[in-house]
Amino acid sequence: MMCHYWSSKGIRPSVFYDMPQGELTVIKAFFELEMERRVELLDKKAAYPTVGMM
Repeated sequence: MMCHYWSSKGIRPSVFYDMPQGELTVIKAFFELEMERRVELLDKKAAYPTVGMM
């Protein structure tokens, strides 16, 4: 999770270590939701492949 936030949003791991436990729990839930949505999007793209233009 920290790798994702570091590489995509520039949030340092130290920010996570300094968070209160309740806030970190919410961030983890948001992360899981975001990953589920990405998987759903990728599944939809796999079901409907696009044809390249020549």
